[in-house]
Amino acid sequence: MQVEPRDVLAIPHFASLTEAEAATVAPLLRCQRLAPRGRLMTEGEPCAGFYLVRRGTLRLFRTAPDGREQTLRIVGPGETFGEVPVFDGGPNAASVEALEEAVVVLVPAAVAQVLVERYPAVARALLRHLAVRLRAFNELVEQLSLQTVQQRLARYLYTEARQTGQVTAEGIVIERRLSGQDLASLVGSVREVVARSLKALEDEGVITVERHRYVVRDLEGLRRYL
Repeated sequence: MQVEPRDVLAIPHFASLTEAEAATVAPLLRCQRLAPRGRLMTEGEPCAGFYLVRRGTLRLFRTAPDGREQTLRIVGPGETFGEVPVFDGGPNAASVEALEEAVVVLVPAAVAQVLVERYPAVARALLRHLAVRLRAFNELVEQLSLQTVQQRLARYLYTEARQTGQVTAEGIVIERRLSGQDLASLVGSVREVVARSLKALEDEGVITVERHRYVVRDLEGLRRYL
């Protein structure tokens, strides 16, 4: 698959480039297709560059020595990931796998470094992005340290309801994009505890858990957990 100039300009850090500059950069990037559960990269391995998600959803995660996984982010179309090792020279900080069929665009490390050196606007945009990600990871550490599993689940459902939920007569419908294991990994728990916590929220009348979706009956009730 060919990388187009529009793919370059879809990368938030590169949005300030002109069409002509994007056309020059596009041939230097590479496109890759991933099957569901296909592994894109593994933590600790050398960094090839950073990525833009063109299509699909991917999971960034770290694995403990005992095999337990902690999901750090779920990324979708238009989002980027993997910038840190491009600029600190270290290995991949996390593993990445596709949750569904996905297409990603690789920005090789050498290309990214040249663009940052050549275009101050690119460097400023990248700094803003890294600052946002650092703040998000600080919040993740706080949640894992100080909040219960039920609180973390409520936060996930509240955020999904606000960002992707569909308002219906039943309530706000959220499609179940994550498996039980993936959801447990995202909130730093195990499937059994997550299932009990979801049941507790359901018993309170805040949500209804269905096979392929959640229905938020009481958005304010979820917000009170935050």
